Amino acid sequence: MQDAEPSIIGLFPLGMVLLPGEVAPLHIFEERYKLLVNERRDGDEEFGIVFGEDDGVRELGCTAAVAEVLEELDDGRMNILVRGRRRFRLVDLVQPSDPATEYLRGVVVFVEDETEHAPPELERRVLEAFRKMLVLMEIESPSDPAGEGPLSYRIAAAVDFGAALKQELLESLSETDRLETLAAVIEALLPRLALRKEREEAIRGNGKGY
Repeated sequence: MQDAEPSIIGLFPLGMVLLPGEVAPLHIFEERYKLLVNERRDGDEEFGIVFGEDDGVRELGCTAAVAEVLEELDDGRMNILVRGRRRFRLVDLVQPSDPATEYLRGVVVFVEDETEHAPPELERRVLEAFRKMLVLMEIESPSDPAGEGPLSYRIAAAVDFGAALKQELLESLSETDRLETLAAVIEALLPRLALRKEREEAIRGNGKGY
């Protein structure tokens, strides 16, 4: 589903994917993106983060709002935290007259899931696999992903599955499909994580890998 009325927002192409509800750090150093952030840092305005690749930017992105300015340097560079808000689909790009000092803009429509809820048994399956993964990764004080919003986004924000998988999840308009994808990915990882843990324990135990 998507809103019919398009909007124009500032865009920040990055080699990362931001999900709704996810909090992520950004280091701002280019003049055009200093401008983009400064125009929105004191209010509730959003800008768009899109996954940039060699051949351009992906069509589906996520808006972000400045959650906190962690550090501001004398030359204007900033370390900030942003929080993902809403997904959008790029309809068109508005190129800046001076790309060095002005940021890219996009004509976008905002999109929502076609269905809101996934089957409870699927959620339980994914959470069980997620907990096993954390244990095998030897995460201290493992816990279920906190926050609001779809479980799929909270899990994908909690563990680094890579930009390609996160973009796939961002583009899906079904929480059921996203959770099924995560279940398959995590369950495929578990045997490899278990083997790695066994080898590490063997090395710690006798100094040999056998």
